[in-house]
Amino acid sequence: MKKVLLGLLALSATLMAEPLTPIGPSQSTGVTDTNGGNRIDINTKAFIIDSGLIITGTPDGGAIKSIELDHGTIMKGTNVDSSVERNVFIKKTHGNFPEGAILNITIESQSNVLQGLSSEATIPHRLTATIDDTATAEYTQILFLAGENVTKAENVFTVRKKKSSVGINLRSDITSMALNNTNLAEGAYSNTSTLSVKFSKIPTAPGTPADTTR
Repeated sequence: MKKVLLGLLALSATLMAEPLTPIGPSQSTGVTDTNGGNRIDINTKAFIIDSGLIITGTPDGGAIKSIELDHGTIMKGTNVDSSVERNVFIKKTHGNFPEGAILNITIESQSNVLQGLSSEATIPHRLTATIDDTATAEYTQILFLAGENVTKAENVFTVRKKKSSVGINLRSDITSMALNNTNLAEGAYSNTSTLSVKFSKIPTAPGTPADTTR
């Protein structure tokens, strides 16, 4: 009799308990369940690259630390705009870029003017970085800084398959209006800006959603 009673009690407890329904991979998460609980998925990812990035002066060259955009000697009061440009290249230290690799490219200047080295006078200029179609952007291929304030321009670019380098044309433009400034003193003027690049997103494998983390 005791065994029968224990069996009935166990059966009653089982019938009164809330049934547990396992959540499969096809069911939505983030929704409150019948017990008031909740659950989310934790997706862990990694993408391994076998080398870092360098900026070079030629497609086959080694890493450089800086370049010069030298306008040379300009006569004060000239009515002609002045422009100078150079090409640089983003590469991996060895091998091609992974298919679909996404780069964050940035140009930045604390004060986007050429400062007189022996005077307080300044010359505003426009600094432009044009990324070639080796890497495509959703919007524009051009980054630019203009004006005298602290400025920064950046965008993300998707590298095409089996490409060894991404070319960037760097250009500085000074208008004749800026050169007609009566406050300009004779002497040297200079400005230092930066070009930086990093892997911005994990390359998207076929059939998987894009990773939008930065």
